[in-house]
Amino acid sequence: MESGNSFEQVAPSFASTSSSSSYPSLQCDIFINHHGVDVKHNLARTIYHTLGLLGLLAFLDVEVLEAGDLIPVEIQAAIAHASLHIVIFCPNYTQSPWCLAELSFMLKTGTKIIPIFYYVDPSDLRWVAQGKGIYTDAFSQHEKKGR
Repeated sequence: MESGNSFEQVAPSFASTSSSSSYPSLQCDIFINHHGVDVKHNLARTIYHTLGLLGLLAFLDVEVLEAGDLIPVEIQAAIAHASLHIVIFCPNYTQSPWCLAELSFMLKTGTKIIPIFYYVDPSDLRWVAQGKGIYTDAFSQHEKKGR
């Protein structure tokens, strides 16, 4: 994914949605980046609730966002305000332009990122640069689409 992409380029239809939330409500300690289909209702939710039990305010879209929220802006605000990011890498992670856009924005903030590898090996990320591994095809598709 090219670093110039924004959330609006990933999903331009969200750019014109009205927002019912304000930035202060999205300030959180930890932002959880994940591929929803794979881990939203099991691992990501478990991490979210466990952090809450420890007194930490985490951001998990399904738990925090409401209908009518300006999704790209709300997510960017949560990422920008978080003091730590958790990225859950799973087999289908790179198929999501949202996951990659969020990861790109996290990297730009310079905030510490804790990776969790869920049914993938850390070497799967290293192989991408060599055109190998489970994420290679997804990255190629994103590049073809200008992401």
